[in-house]
Amino acid sequence: MHSLRWSDLQYVLAVANEGSLSAAARALGVNHSTVLRRLEAFEYRHKIRVFHKLSAGYKLTVEGQQLLESALVVESTVKALEHKIFGQEMKLEGTLRLTTTDALSRLVLSTHLAAFHQLYPKIQLELSLTSRRLDISHLDADVAIRPASELPETLVGSKLCKITFGVYGAPDYINSLQGKHPIESAAWLVMFQGSASLQISNLISQEKILMKADSFEPLVMAAENKMGLAYLPCFVGDDSRSLQKVDIDIQHQSIDLWIMTHKDLQSSARVKVFLDFMKEAIRGDLNRLSGFVK
Repeated sequence: MHSLRWSDLQYVLAVANEGSLSAAARALGVNHSTVLRRLEAFEYRHKIRVFHKLSAGYKLTVEGQQLLESALVVESTVKALEHKIFGQEMKLEGTLRLTTTDALSRLVLSTHLAAFHQLYPKIQLELSLTSRRLDISHLDADVAIRPASELPETLVGSKLCKITFGVYGAPDYINSLQGKHPIESAAWLVMFQGSASLQISNLISQEKILMKADSFEPLVMAAENKMGLAYLPCFVGDDSRSLQKVDIDIQHQSIDLWIMTHKDLQSSARVKVFLDFMKEAIRGDLNRLSGFVK
C-alpha cells in the first residue's frame, strides 16, 4: 500500500475544481505537462482511475468522487494548520496577500501601499484585484479591503467608512435627457452584483440596462463615451474629468467599506501592522470616499 502525499492530492483537487488540465495548471502555477504527469503517476501508484477524460474536460469517476470527499477533509485540516502557523509568525517580513477592488487600488490605496513599503520593506505584498469576494477562510488572501453590507462571521475587522454612490453621465448625454425623467428614459450602466448595484437596479426596468460589468472601470469608460448613465461610487465618478453627477434622489446610496482578516491571522505581526497602518492612513480619504469632496 502506498502512502498518500498531500502534494499529490493538490493536483487531484485542482483538476476536479477547474475541470481541465490547462486550468488546473494555471491555478497551481505549473505547466500542463506537469499536471498530466502527476495525475497519471497518482493513478498508477494507487491503482485507481480518478477521472474520465471527456471532450468537455475531466470528470470524476465514482472512485474519484469518493477520493475527492476525503481530500477536501484533508485540505480543510491543512489549511487550518497553515492559519495557526501563519497567525503565530512574529517577524515583519515575508508575504502578505491583499485583496481589494481595482478602483480602490488605483484611486485610494496605491499611495498608502507605497508608504507601507517604505516603513516595512521586508514585507512583500501580493495584490489581488477583483470584485469577487475571495475566501479568506481558505487563505485566498490574508487581508481584504472591500465594500460589504456586513462582516462575515469567520472574519474580524473594522468598518473604515461609508462609500457613497451617485449617478454619473457625460454632459452631452445628460443634456439629451432634459425634460425627461432619467430613471425612466436613460440607458443604464451597472455592476453585475453587489448590494449597491441592486439598489439602482430595483428602480429601473431591465430593458433600460444597456451594459453590466464586473468592474467600475468599464462603466466609467462607457459613460464617458455617452452610452448611458452609470451608477458609481462618488470617488470613482468624481475622478473622471468627463463625467458629471446627475441630481437624482436615490435612497440608500452607500455601502460600508471594511478592512478584514481571518480570526486565526489577527495575531500575525504582518497582518496586525498592516491593519493598524491602513486604518490610520485611510482617514485622509474619508471625505472623498463618502462623496463630500472631489
